[in-house]
Amino acid sequence: MGTENNGMHIDEITERCRWARDHNQEHPSGEWSIDEQLAVALVLRDRNHLETVGYTFEQATDRVCQAAGLNALEFTGWLNDIRKALENDQRG
Repeated sequence: MGTENNGMHIDEITERCRWARDHNQEHPSGEWSIDEQLAVALVLRDRNHLETVGYTFEQATDRVCQAAGLNALEFTGWLNDIRKALENDQRG
């Protein structure tokens, strides 16, 4: 499911999630684009980061869907695919 549009490639977001998990207490880096920050925050369920950058969960979802060129159903699969990859990392 390697969807890419406007730089929102699932593999890149997965890697950013890994970095956030391993190096930044599961928070996105403020140095990333706002779309990348929102995507990582949504994957990692980081509502504090969403609030910090001024987005509700719904607003962030809409923006990431638009940036990634995904509809709501595709976005749910996208999130689940990334979360599954992260879970598999931790299982070893």
